[in-house]
Amino acid sequence: MWSKLNQRERFLLILAAAFVLILTIILLFQIIAKKRKELRLSIERSRSELQTLIRLKEDISSIPSVRTLPNRNQLLTLVTQKLQELQVTPNNIRDREERIGKGNSKMIIIDLSFNGVNLQKLFQFIYELEYNQSGVKIKELLIRKPLPGRDIFDVRMSIYVISKE
Repeated sequence: MWSKLNQRERFLLILAAAFVLILTIILLFQIIAKKRKELRLSIERSRSELQTLIRLKEDISSIPSVRTLPNRNQLLTLVTQKLQELQVTPNNIRDREERIGKGNSKMIIIDLSFNGVNLQKLFQFIYELEYNQSGVKIKELLIRKPLPGRDIFDVRMSIYVISKE
């Protein structure tokens, strides 16, 4: 078939093949350059994330070790002691345990209700529990003002600790 083509047709065919070859090479270089740029950006992002993870690891390791978490009886004793120290008498104290997920973690919950309590004493009680005791948190806090014009409130709250068995 090549021999049946005249000189001009052969020249045009070689020129077209060279043009397609050059376009293919240019396209391959563009694809390679694009992939290299994407890879470079991915590496920069990964390095940034690695730096963040290293910083977080250092921050976490600098946190002082947590004291042991109280069990159900210890938590109940702690709450009643804090209430006695602040001279606050709850109307109702109930404790319960709830399983968390499929693991062996459990949430120890103490439900408290107060009638006619001063907010300053209540917030002092909350501060004493959350900031001076490890792992004790407030789950729910509901404050109502039953009588307008008086500085006493009705409060319902839940305190919890998550512990592993």
